[in-house]
Amino acid sequence: MSDGNMGSRLSALIDEYGSCVLNTAYLYLNDRQLAEDVFQEVFIKAYLKMNTFEFRSSVKTWLIRITINQCKDVLKSAYKKRVNIGFEDIDCASLCSGSVEETAEENIENEMLYRAVMSLKPQHRELILLRYYNELSLDEIASILNISNGAVRTRLSRVTAELKKICSGQIAENARVNLTRADT
Repeated sequence: MSDGNMGSRLSALIDEYGSCVLNTAYLYLNDRQLAEDVFQEVFIKAYLKMNTFEFRSSVKTWLIRITINQCKDVLKSAYKKRVNIGFEDIDCASLCSGSVEETAEENIENEMLYRAVMSLKPQHRELILLRYYNELSLDEIASILNISNGAVRTRLSRVTAELKKICSGQIAENARVNLTRADT
């Protein structure tokens, strides 16, 4: 394959999978700048290895595997020793579409779920991101993680139960805080 064809193939990959790679990296790292750095590294690696891709999995699965490995490398580095949770982007369309109360409740629920997912161990968070965010099949997840389909099912079941426990704890804590505020 000529460099021109590889360059156009890379451009097509970025167009098709760029947002998926960037969003996966952001959710994995919780840092937009680091996610953008990972995005660049993923597509550089994909470009360099493009002619060795054997199509034993989908291109999306291959790119997500590269993304996760790159994120793990970043997390191992001494630079990444902090966590910053917060809203960086507010969806103005959602603010205008429903009532303010509904939007506020939805934002609170999303923030609680986000915090719960981010509090998971990296290997557990990885499962949630692959299954529910990237909407990968159990077979694709098994391929990315190099584990059996049954192991994926078992781990997802455990992680989902853990998330439910974390979320119910957050709801109880929020209710306690609100009651305390009401008493003062």
